[in-house]
Amino acid sequence: MVVEFKKIPASGIHFETRTGDVHFFGEAVKVDKTLVKCNGKLFGTIQHACDRCAETFCLPIEETVEVFASEGLYTDKEGEELLNVIEFFEGSIDFDMIMQSEIEAFKSDYHYCGQCELLKGE
Repeated sequence: MVVEFKKIPASGIHFETRTGDVHFFGEAVKVDKTLVKCNGKLFGTIQHACDRCAETFCLPIEETVEVFASEGLYTDKEGEELLNVIEFFEGSIDFDMIMQSEIEAFKSDYHYCGQCELLKGE
C-alpha cells in the first residue's frame, strides 16, 4: 500500500496491508510538513529458523509499531528524543516496506522453537 505524503491529513488516515500470514494496520497522522507518524499493530505468523537448532517453525508476531515516515532526508532537532524514522524519497509512503522493515527488526532478536525453549536454561 503506497500513499502520497500530501494526501495524509493532520487528522490521520487508516492504513492496512498484509503479506503472507502477517497483517499490518493502523493510523498515519501528519505531524509536520514532511513528517508522518504511523502507529499500528503487526500480527500474524512467519516461518523462522530456530536460533539454537536451526529447525524451521511458525513464529507468532504481535507487535505494536510506532514509526515516523519522512519525506526526504530527516534531520533531527537539537534536544529532540531519538525517533524511529524511515526516509522516503519518491513523495509517497510505502506501508508494505515499513511492514517488511518491522518484520526484519523482529526477526533479528533471538527466537527458539518449542523444543529449544524448554532447553533454554541449560
